[in-house]
Amino acid sequence: MSGLKQLRSRIKSITTTQKITKAMQIVSATKFTKAKNQVKDSEDYIGILHDIMSSVASSNNLQDMPIEQKKFFSEGLLYQSELNINNSHLLIVVTSERGLCGAFNFLLSKQVKSDIANLENAGKQVRLIIIGKKGYDAFKGQYSHYIDNYYEFPKTHNNNLSFQVKEKLMEMVEDSRISNCQIYFNNCKNAMVQIPTKKQILPIEKQLCSNEKYLSYEYEGEELILHMINLYVSAQINYALLQNRASEEGARMTAMDNATKNAKELINKLTLKLNRSRQDMITKDLIEIIAGAEAV
Repeated sequence: MSGLKQLRSRIKSITTTQKITKAMQIVSATKFTKAKNQVKDSEDYIGILHDIMSSVASSNNLQDMPIEQKKFFSEGLLYQSELNINNSHLLIVVTSERGLCGAFNFLLSKQVKSDIANLENAGKQVRLIIIGKKGYDAFKGQYSHYIDNYYEFPKTHNNNLSFQVKEKLMEMVEDSRISNCQIYFNNCKNAMVQIPTKKQILPIEKQLCSNEKYLSYEYEGEELILHMINLYVSAQINYALLQNRASEEGARMTAMDNATKNAKELINKLTLKLNRSRQDMITKDLIEIIAGAEAV
C-alpha cells in the first residue's frame, strides 16, 4: 500500500509541475511574439543608420573631421599613434536575468570566453561590460578583473539601458581607453533557433552602402557627426537587446514546452505503473480469498 501512496504522491507532484511549466510556456509565447514584433519594427531604422554611417566611413571627407572624431571610424585608426589610443577591445555581453531557457546563456558565454583567449594570445587587452545576471555569474569568477560595468537586464524593454551602455562606451572611446567594441547577443531566427552572434559596433567600417541616396556625403560640422555616431551606437545596442530578449523568450518557451511534454510522458508511465500495481494487489487478494474458500 505504501508503494501505491508514493506513486500517487509522485503523480500529484509532477502534475503540479506540469501546470507550472505550461503556464510559463504560455507567458513566454506572448512575450516572444511581442519581442519579435519590436525587433521587426527596429530593423528599418537600423538599416538606414547603418547605410548612413557606412557612407560617412567611406567618404573622402573623413579627413575633414576633428582628430577626436576620427577614432570612431576604421580609417581614423590610421591616426592611432597621434590619438594615443589604448589598443583594448571592449566586449559587451548581453545575457538574461533568469534561467529556465536551456543552453541559451551557456553557449554565448562559451563563445565570449573563447574570443577572450584568442585576444589575449594576440597580445590584446580585454574589457567587459556585462548585461544580465546570468552573464555576470558566468564571468565574475575567473574573468572578474575584465569587468568594467555590470547592468541588470530590465523586466520590460525601454531605451534607458541602451542609453546607459552607450554613454559608458562613448566615454571610453573619447578617453582613448579602447579602440574596438563588439557586442555579443543571441540572434533570434525563430522560437526554436537562437544563434550566438558577435557584431562590431566600433570602429565603424567601410562597407558597401545598400541605398544610393546615402552614397553622397558632405561634412557639415562635428556636432552633427557626433550626434549621428551617438544615434548609431545606441541603436546597435538597443537592437542587440531586443534580439536577445526575443531569443530568451523563444528559448524559454521551447524549454517549457519540452518540460511539459516530458512531464506528461512521465505521468502516463507512472499512472500505468500505478494501475498495474493496483491490479496485482487485487489479483493477489482474489487468489487468497479463493484459496481460503477452497480450504473451508
